[in-house]
Amino acid sequence: MACTKDEGVTPAGSASTVTSASATPTPTASATPTPTPTATASATPTATASATPTATASAKTASSAKPAATCGDKPMPPCPLYGWMKANTSAAMSAQDFDALAVALDKVVAFAPAGYTNWASISKDGANAARAQSLDGVKASCRGCHNQYKDRYKKEMRDRPI
Repeated sequence: MACTKDEGVTPAGSASTVTSASATPTPTASATPTPTPTATASATPTATASATPTATASAKTASSAKPAATCGDKPMPPCPLYGWMKANTSAAMSAQDFDALAVALDKVVAFAPAGYTNWASISKDGANAARAQSLDGVKASCRGCHNQYKDRYKKEMRDRPI
């Protein structure tokens, strides 16, 4: 065998140094390469290899950013579902107009997005409570839907047309 002990250890040592620095790219590892006796050639590729995933990760983060909101808090216009609910259910709740509440909550059944499995049944329960003229029942239905879906809906489909 023509390999000497130094030749066999140095590439293996360099390879493990490169592997460990690449496996855990950190600012410290890429800014301060681990010194090795023959590391001049391997230290430069290590720094370059560590910097490349960081740059790629930064580019992915920037490209996957959500687009600016088109509705929401003032001064933006209200989001579609919020605007509809405010006009149709809030006013009826304030006036204790149970007929209008029943009609509105029956319409809300059709607004249920895919994957929001309890939305329709919660809305039907609210409409039935309105027909029974139970303000507490209507409020419980609203609270149940909001507790279960409001944050998720705002995060996933706030500007969804209804």
